[in-house]
Formats: sequence, structure tokens, C-alpha cells
Amino acid sequence: MSTGTVSGASQAAPATADLETRREWLIAAILLLAGVALCSLTALRGIQPNDEGLMLQAAARIAGGEVPYRDFWWYYPPGQPYLLAGLWELGGPSLLDWRIVRVLANAVVAVLAWRLALGRSTPALALLAWAAALLAMAYPSGPHPFPLALAFALGALLLFERHPAWAGILVGACAAWRIEFAAYLGLGILLALAISPERPAQRRGIILMLGASVLTAAVLYLPVVVQAGVGPSWDLLVWYPLTEFGDYQSLPFPLAYDGPLNTSSLGGFLSDSAENLLAWWLPLAAVLGFAGALAALLGSFRRSTDWPVVATIVFGLGMAHYLLVRADIFHTAPLVVTGSVLAAWAFTAWRTRELSPTVRKGLVGTGAVMAAASLAYAIVEGADRQWLLLRAPAAKVDAPPADGVRAEPDLARPLSQAVAEARRLSAPGEPIYVMGRRADITTAGAPLFYVLAGRPNPTRYDIAAPGVITSAPVQEEIVADLRSSRPPVIVRWDSPRTAAPEPNRAGRSSGVRILDRYVDSAYRETARFGDWVILTPRPGS
Repeated sequence: MSTGTVSGASQAAPATADLETRREWLIAAILLLAGVALCSLTALRGIQPNDEGLMLQAAARIAGGEVPYRDFWWYYPPGQPYLLAGLWELGGPSLLDWRIVRVLANAVVAVLAWRLALGRSTPALALLAWAAALLAMAYPSGPHPFPLALAFALGALLLFERHPAWAGILVGACAAWRIEFAAYLGLGILLALAISPERPAQRRGIILMLGASVLTAAVLYLPVVVQAGVGPSWDLLVWYPLTEFGDYQSLPFPLAYDGPLNTSSLGGFLSDSAENLLAWWLPLAAVLGFAGALAALLGSFRRSTDWPVVATIVFGLGMAHYLLVRADIFHTAPLVVTGSVLAAWAFTAWRTRELSPTVRKGLVGTGAVMAAASLAYAIVEGADRQWLLLRAPAAKVDAPPADGVRAEPDLARPLSQAVAEARRLSAPGEPIYVMGRRADITTAGAPLFYVLAGRPNPTRYDIAAPGVITSAPVQEEIVADLRSSRPPVIVRWDSPRTAAPEPNRAGRSSGVRILDRYVDSAYRETARFGDWVILTPRPGS
């Protein structure tokens, strides 16, 4: 009788585990579909003349046979532009393709955050982590490389305990999209494995993870680096971001709110100010929530069971650094996603563990509450942002590659008119040049115009990188290219955002206006559509 009972129990255990696995896969599929549905609501809303244009113009150049770092100025890793170039080759130029990729990436990131949170928290908290991650990823959108890098990172954090080689492959893939993400990710996994109490598995895991990550990164980078050259690749991928990027792109952390504030009535505050305040303080909420989760997890840390947590904590530190370098709404998602997972873990540890002394329990409790409050804040702010975008007026961008994309009317309509005029004045394959308001201060450009117009750039600079475009050698090079190619159209985006007074070196004049002087002498204004100015060659110039 006893033997039969034991045998029945042993047979029931695998069946129960199998049922639980199928249940998790079903929930994951449901969450994935829900994520795709939510992100699709706003996928065709909004365009970004600078960021969207950079990635798509890079993809266009690669599809045309050019190589980044050698043929055009580019300081991002090669993964995203080569992926978009492949889509470009398959379906032609389109603003839709990357949006489909982004919707899928958003949904996958949120599901991975849910699964990672579920490993050390309750189903309810894991579901909240999924909601916060999804809403953080949904908007602001863009063809940026970080969503896929984040997906690779979360996958590696899920796999490294049992499958360090597969985790290493994902670390290497992550490096092809965001080098700094992969660096923090690899360091976190190595530290976690180093403190693992299982010594033989520890050494084996470190070797497998390191070997797989280096090999994968080499496979993805070498074809590009061999074509571009080691020197140019190093200068743009490593040296420029380390030495120049922070000086020109950093922003002070947003503490003192300086936007519109309507305190005349509760209704006026809710309609005019609440949404702006929520978005303004999201970076602060994300950092405080991460700090609280960190305090709670370290305060309740047990090496024997919690050593894997170290990997996600170190990666979270990297995502905090990513936000702090340029603390704006466009850089919050990675920390919110990682912080939501850590918040779920921290709150669970506080509620389920016996902690002593009282001071330690108080520290863990305070940190857990901070993390939980940040998680709730991220959900409310993300939902509000989605609703704000859905109810905002939008007009169709009328250009062949737009494929139904809509933007705010004040941008969409004049941009569509300017693109039509540039296409009328230039033949297919004939170059045009797009510039900002002034050459000595450049905080944004409009390389998306090349994509919408279907016309190439005669220079190797699509990116409006301050300290590069604003320097004398680069402006002299651009002028030489313009003299040589004689584009029939130059488009000046005369928007204040192209020369915004940012509190960094980008917002200060370099004093170099060589490009402006040449354009003013050789071209004249023939049409204006809102902020878009069409310039054509002066007679006899």
C-alpha cells in the first residue's frame, strides 16, 4: 500500500509540473497578444524627423551598398540598421516596417519582464510588472536599438542559471544593438556566477557564458568591422561615445518642474498640468523606485538562494546610468522595465521573509514600498501617455514611404508639402541636402526627409551630431560635397528644435557658420511650407 502511494505521487509530480508549464506558456501567449494589441493602437501615430530619420536613412544607405563607419558617419552598433536594411530590401522604403518590429519587441520585452518577475514574486505582482513594462515600452516609440537589446538582456537573465551558453549568445547579440547594455549585462551575470555556492557549476557557467558571448559578438561585428576598418570602427563605436557624447548630449536631472501649471481649479489642473507633471517626474520616480528595490533586495539578501538576483541588479544599475546620461522621457523605458521586475521581487521579499533586527526590516520595508509606489506610478503615467496620444489630433503624412503613418497636423501637412516640392524639383536618384536652422548650433536634424522624398544625401553626414556637424572641418567637407554634387534642392528645417537652448555643449554656438554662408551665397528661398524652406540654386551660381 505504501509503495503504491509513493509510486502514484512520483507519477503525479511530473504531470503537475507539466500542467504548470503549459499554463505558464498559455498565460505568456495571452500577455504577448495583449501587448501587441495595446502597442498597435498607437503604432501609426507620430514621426520623429531626427531619430526615426537617422535609423531609416542608415538602413537606406546599407541597402544601397554603403558600410557604416566607413561610408557614412555612424556611432551606433550595426544590429538595428542592418535589420532595417534587410526589411528595406524585402519590402522597399517604409515607415511601417520598423513599427511592426517595435510592436513585437515591446510585447516580447513585457512578457520577458513578467516571466522574470514571476520567478521570485507572486502572479499578481508579476502581472503588474508586465503592465508597467508594456506601458513604458509602448510610447514614446521609435526605431531605436534599445528594445531589441532589452529583449536579449531579459532573455539572458532568464537563462543564465541553467543555460549559461544560451545566455552568452544573447549577451553577444545584445552587444550588436547596445554595447553598454551588453557590458552591464555580462558583468552582472559574471558576478552572479562568481558568488554562486555551486563551485563546479560556477566555473563552467563563467567559461560557457564568456565564450558564447564573445563568439556571438565577433560573428555579428566582424563582417562590418573588416569592411569599415578597425580604426574608424573603434573611433565611432567606442571613442566618440566615451569622450564626446556626454558633453554634448547630457541633460540635468529633471527635478524643478518648469512646464505649464494651472492651479486655478481642480479641473484646470487635471486638464492642463497633471499629464505634464506625470511625464516630467517619471525619471525621478524610476530612479527612486530602483533605489528602493535595491535597498530592499540587499537588505534581505541571502547568498545561498539570492545569488542570481545580483545579475539583474547590476543590469539595473546600467539602465539607471543610461537614464542619468540624458534624463528625458525617451530614456526612461529600460530602467522602468528592469525596475518593475526588481520592485516585484523586493515587495515579495519584504512580505514573506523573517528579518532581524528591526532596523533591517524597516529598511527593507521602506525600500519595498518605494519600489511598489514607483511601479504604480509607471503604470498610471504610461496609461495616461497612451490615452493622450490616442486622443491627440493627427493628420496623414502624404509621402510614398509613409504607409498610413499620421502625425500632429502642424508637422504632417507642411512636411508632406515640402516633400512633394522637393520630389518635383529633383529627379529620382538625384541628391538633395537637408539642414537645420543654423550650422553653429545643432540639437536636431531631419534625415527623415531623405527617406520620405526618396532622394540621397550627397554627404556622409545624416546625423545632426553637435560637435561634429558644428565643427569647421566637417562643414568644409560638406560644402565641398555640395559644390561637387550641385544638388537641385536644399531643404532647411527652420524649426526652433534644431537649435534648442539645451544646457550642454550642444546648446552653445561653436562659432562656425561655413555651411550657412555657402548655402546663403549659392541658394535662394523659392518656397516655404511651415518650418520647411525649399532652397534652389541662384542663377549663375
